[in-house]
Amino acid sequence: MGRKVLAAVSHVDFFPPPYLFLAYAAPIPPPLARQAPNSFNGTFFPYTVTGPAPPSLYRAGQVVDSCTQPNSYAISFDDGPGQLTDELLDFLKRENLKVTFFLNGDNWSCIYAPESKRLLKRAYNEQHQIAAHPWAHRDLEGLSDHDIRDEMYKMENAFRTILGVVPRYMRPPYGEHSERVRKIMEELGYIMVLWDVDHLEDYQFNSDSSELTQKPMDSSAHTHRAHTETELSSKWAEAVRGVPHRALDRDAMVMGGIYQEATSLWAVEYVQSLGHDVMPVAACLGETDPRLWYSEIGKPEDEETVPDSCHF
Repeated sequence: MGRKVLAAVSHVDFFPPPYLFLAYAAPIPPPLARQAPNSFNGTFFPYTVTGPAPPSLYRAGQVVDSCTQPNSYAISFDDGPGQLTDELLDFLKRENLKVTFFLNGDNWSCIYAPESKRLLKRAYNEQHQIAAHPWAHRDLEGLSDHDIRDEMYKMENAFRTILGVVPRYMRPPYGEHSERVRKIMEELGYIMVLWDVDHLEDYQFNSDSSELTQKPMDSSAHTHRAHTETELSSKWAEAVRGVPHRALDRDAMVMGGIYQEATSLWAVEYVQSLGHDVMPVAACLGETDPRLWYSEIGKPEDEETVPDSCHF
């Protein structure tokens, strides 16, 4: 076997499990080709996603759980959009961070609802990577082949209709997948993204911190910072230190509804203090050209033709 790498992949569901998920990442097969990274004046942006989608550096159906670029640290968020997404995007904009959003279609909200469409467009237009996290957040292992494809087709149609693009990257709900699921994702052209260290998710629902997670952005948030640092440093920070050069992390801020500025800001600062560059998942895998993030690049449909409900 090749050398194992301890890595972290960023994700948060609305109701996290009460345990820390730790595992060792299997070695990632090398990409099919290499591309010199683009220069973005110290960041990955600004950019405009136009023109035909070039072929990806990675194989369809490939499973990734560790960055390949030196000093890279990918942050991603699952689920949503939700009621706190604007505040999350404000935070990311203020900190000049670009991340990856793995989105559902009909989970905590309907992606066709006017507010959800607005938030999705905002995240995309502010140049974050948009990726798929199947339609209803159903465990793909429990679905038939037909239903797995249906989950992905519904997401593709939503992204194509609202944004004009179809993502190349997806994350299976709960990280559950098998060779059967992988083969279907290969057939559909998706790169599968996992994780092996949860970020802050497993620490948010305890007797000391639950109140704070209910009150994002309020003035009392920073009074909990010392406690948060102590809590995180024992597990999460130790895991991050184990991958000083490249990591994929499941993050603390969630698209669906939990956003905790004090812990999130501390986490970003901590990652950067270790010499990591924070970036979207695809970028940490060497795909810095945003056109590589999507298998289709076109124009969104006219607003009056886009549904406003998931029941049509």
